Amino acid sequence: MILTHSYDSDTRLIKSTSSHSYAYHTQHIPVCQRSRMQQPTCTILRVRSPQDAQVIFHAVYVGVLPMVTRRLDTEERRAIASGSVFVWEERGPNPEATGLGIERWTDGKRWGPSRVRDEFLFYQEKDPEPVDVELNSDSDTTLGSGSRSRNNFRQEPVRSSLVKQTYSVYVDTSRGRRKWHLIAYFTADTADDLRTVTEIPELARLDVPVGKYRSARHNPARHRVHRDEPSHTPSHQQFAPYPSPTRLFNPGFQSTIPLGGDGPRGVPSLDRKGQTLAPLVYLQNLPPPRRHPVDEEILMTLYPSLT
Repeated sequence: MILTHSYDSDTRLIKSTSSHSYAYHTQHIPVCQRSRMQQPTCTILRVRSPQDAQVIFHAVYVGVLPMVTRRLDTEERRAIASGSVFVWEERGPNPEATGLGIERWTDGKRWGPSRVRDEFLFYQEKDPEPVDVELNSDSDTTLGSGSRSRNNFRQEPVRSSLVKQTYSVYVDTSRGRRKWHLIAYFTADTADDLRTVTEIPELARLDVPVGKYRSARHNPARHRVHRDEPSHTPSHQQFAPYPSPTRLFNPGFQSTIPLGGDGPRGVPSLDRKGQTLAPLVYLQNLPPPRRHPVDEEILMTLYPSLT
C-alpha cells in the first residue's frame, strides 16, 4: 500500500502562533488543477541524519512513498513549504531508453553558497519574495505571489527564508545503477515542529538493507580508480648525475647527445621521469658542441678569414 500525502489531509499550520508559518497553500487552487499537481514524496517531515534519508529512499524503493518524476511546475514550486521532501532520480546517460529521470532540480528560488554537514549540503534562501494574506480569511495561512486577482489580498512583510537540504546516493535498481537525490526544505523556526521518520509508522518499521544506498559524496568507484593508478611521485628524490664534459663527445667528434634539442645551446633536457634537471648555470657553462670535420671544412671554404 502506497503511503500518500494529499494536500487536503496535510494542509495545516506548522506554528499557529506565527503569521508567516508555512503550509501547503492549496485551498485557493481550483480542485481540477489541484488533482493534477505533482505531490511531494513526503510533507511536514524533518530529515535529521543520513539514516533518516536512507529510510525515505527505501520507502520510495519499495513503493511506500512516491518518487517525483518530473520537474516542478509553477504552482508546485509555490507549494513548497517547510517540511516538503522530494526524492527524484537523475536522468541517466541514455534517457531515450527509459524515459525516466530529471536532468536537474529547479524550484524557482535563489540560494546562497552551500555548506556541508554530515554528508548533507545546506543552502540558505536569498531574498524571499513577499507573501500575500487574504483579507477576508480567518486563517493566517500565507500565500505565494501569483498571477491572480489581488483585490482580496494585502502584501505582508517578507516571509521567513527556507533552508534547502540535499543528499544524494547511488542505488542498484532493476534498470541498473541509478543516482537518487533527496531535497528537503525547512525553516529555522519550524524545524522542531516537523515530524520525523520514527513518528510515521509506515517509515519506522522499514528495515533498510545495509549498504544498499551509498552516499554519492563517497563514491567507492572513484576512489578505487585513484588507488589503482600508478604513482608518478618517487618515494625519494632522485637527481640526475651531472655528465662530465669529456663524456659528451667521442674521439671521432660524434656527439652522443643529439643536436638541436630543447635545452640551452642545443643540449636537450634530461630525462624527467623521476629525475631532477641539472642546474641551468651548469648547462650554460658547457662548451659548445664541436662540428663535424666535414662541416668545418665547408665553413673554412666559405669563410677563409676564419683560417
